[in-house]
Amino acid sequence: MGFFRDLFSRPVTPRDLKVKLHEVERERRKTTLELRKLASRQTDLIERMKKLRRDGNAIEVDYLWEDLKALKTEIANLKREAKVQNLEGISLKRYIRGLERLERTGDKDSVKRLIDRVRSSGLDAKLVSANLDDREYLDELSAVLEDSGLDAEMFEDMEQDEEKLTFLAQLDEINAAEEAGDLEGAFEKESKLRSQFDEEEEKKQSEKQQG
Repeated sequence: MGFFRDLFSRPVTPRDLKVKLHEVERERRKTTLELRKLASRQTDLIERMKKLRRDGNAIEVDYLWEDLKALKTEIANLKREAKVQNLEGISLKRYIRGLERLERTGDKDSVKRLIDRVRSSGLDAKLVSANLDDREYLDELSAVLEDSGLDAEMFEDMEQDEEKLTFLAQLDEINAAEEAGDLEGAFEKESKLRSQFDEEEEKKQSEKQQG
């Protein structure tokens, strides 16, 4: 069915979501650790291939090339998994805060509306999409919360933390590329990250001036 549709298939409490958040964060740490291990293996493979190439051992080079391709696919899959886990964690943190606020006010109708809105949202579809876009996902997440009567202002401090999490996840990708010997790929990722960071800051300043 989907991560959040399954989770919200029955009435949930902030405690239920905190338990799930703990599981997601634990899996995210495991994924990050595994990515580092694979990046180290990739570096070792490349170094071995360089030596074998110098020695003219074409058969062994061909054999390791197949290993390297398989490893590249595995790393790409894990990177996507880490991105999904990051977005799941961000969503859970917002849902927890939203539910806690609604429960404090005793607004049972809004609690039900939030649960129904999460079930019917397109967030699960975005998480399994081949082209998962962080910004599109977070925009839809904000829409789900606003439709449930939760204004954006109550999540402003969390958005700053989420921006940091996304930034750090991208730094992990750059480090993994450098550790794997893909300096060109690391440079491209870093340039894109710098440009994106600057654009977001300019947008914030522009919004402040207009406000």
